[in-house]
Amino acid sequence: MKNLYRTLFSLLLTALVFTPFISHAQIDSVVVTGRIRHLSARLYRESPTVLVSRNNILQASRELVRPAPLNVDGTFRVSLPLIYPLEEMYFNYGRISTAFLAAPGTLSIDLDADSLFTAAVPFRFGGVNAQVNGQFARYKAFEATYPNKPDGQKLTGLISNQTSSKAYDVLLSAYRAPFDKFTTKEKVFPLLARWVMANNRYNSAAFLYDKAVYENEKIPVTLTDSLRPANDNILTAARASAMNRFAVYATTQASTQASNTRSNGLTVRALSILLERYGKNLTADEHIRLSDYALSNTARASDLKFFDGLVKRSPDTLQRLVNYEMLIQRSIRQFDSVAVNYVAAYWLATSLPGLTLNFAQLLYSYGRPQVKGPALAQSLDELYRLEVKDSTRIRAAIQTLKKAGNSASALEISSGVFVTKSTLGSGSALFDQVIKANRGKVIYLLFFSPSDDAGRQAALDAQRLRNAYSSRDFSLIYLPLPGTDQSLWPEIATRYNLTGDHLLVTDSQLIDAVDQLRSNSELSATVINRTGKIVKRNAPLPSAFEEAKKLLDKNL
Repeated sequence: MKNLYRTLFSLLLTALVFTPFISHAQIDSVVVTGRIRHLSARLYRESPTVLVSRNNILQASRELVRPAPLNVDGTFRVSLPLIYPLEEMYFNYGRISTAFLAAPGTLSIDLDADSLFTAAVPFRFGGVNAQVNGQFARYKAFEATYPNKPDGQKLTGLISNQTSSKAYDVLLSAYRAPFDKFTTKEKVFPLLARWVMANNRYNSAAFLYDKAVYENEKIPVTLTDSLRPANDNILTAARASAMNRFAVYATTQASTQASNTRSNGLTVRALSILLERYGKNLTADEHIRLSDYALSNTARASDLKFFDGLVKRSPDTLQRLVNYEMLIQRSIRQFDSVAVNYVAAYWLATSLPGLTLNFAQLLYSYGRPQVKGPALAQSLDELYRLEVKDSTRIRAAIQTLKKAGNSASALEISSGVFVTKSTLGSGSALFDQVIKANRGKVIYLLFFSPSDDAGRQAALDAQRLRNAYSSRDFSLIYLPLPGTDQSLWPEIATRYNLTGDHLLVTDSQLIDAVDQLRSNSELSATVINRTGKIVKRNAPLPSAFEEAKKLLDKNL
């Protein structure tokens, strides 16, 4: 039994609290200033705020936005942190937007309201990287008119049945074609060439990783320098997206390896350390036994029942930690240390949004010491801070819910977040209670899983529907699947200000609560009219905003 699990002891020695990691990070910043000249009262009323956003390399789907209110003379000022020496950022005002390359210092962006919607390049840059940013804006205007821009469907056909190396060459050639043409019209600055070519490279890499995952292919190591260049000091949206795709690819490869090998788990020592550190309600005898197993790193077949019993006491915590360690160990066998480091940080970052505060803190404090390199560490710290920044308000909401005991009827645990639950009644009675309380309104009910990324995103998207109607005419009801941690959804709903009615049911109440919905999947929507009658099962999901709104409008 000595090789019962793969060796991970060196990865399991340290589990520190989260505070020291965040407090010691040194992050530069860029100050973005500017002015919208000839700003009219009408334009100001329509768009009184400028938005400046940046990326995080661990979460490409999430732009980190800083609003900058306009002063009466059209001026604005906002400061943003910088983790990388050069970062691609985005300026948005109403329907006008542009990317720019930021570095430590001050950067200015000026516009003229009179030509916002008529000039091909309405921006004038000053300060840091001014000439490069101005030329990039001209390049993007040129690219918009380029007749043969890369097309996903066409590219898929071009690289079909090609080797990874050949496919990469074809992709890169297609992505760089507009820029090659632009360079015949203007002499480009070296930094602009680095910036644009990096984006072309990463767009090609993302496409290739998607292809490899879909076709279950392995990309040769010889392409590593092209797909993930070492010591790249520019962070762009394309890079973040490509690295996220790489993490998915690496995870897929790790799973494939696991299915093709017999030895697949942790060592007895590693599992013993995890259980002793994170196991629930351990007796003194169990602590002694685990210490002995950790020292000897051996166990008999009859001891497996002992380990299994301890894991079952805290399955969520231990299973996540075991999964994390196994992913790292499998990745070590296939990728270099830089790639493994990224996979470790990415896995932690993507896990945080679906966790309670306590679990997020535990996982972060466990995994953060294993993330090497200041840029990745600071990127993870940044995302963790965003997840726990409202911890006081979230804990107050959970405390309010706990004080209610076994039942609550439209209990407001946070502003606009109303919870209904009862551990004693039937699921159908609870369902009918919430529907009856909202009679006279058109109801959009979302059934979803809080532990699933798609479910959480749908819950966020549903707020756009709610904001489109008056609370006198429309009601949004959330019906989350119950989980092992009953505070998970109330915490998420409070964290993201998901206003509406939240119906919490137990496992035993679930079947008869959703029986009327006849859902085709764990993610579905139902529209109920003003009299409480279901008018559309499996209705358009919140992401199909216009379709969902059209259906709701018919019943108003």
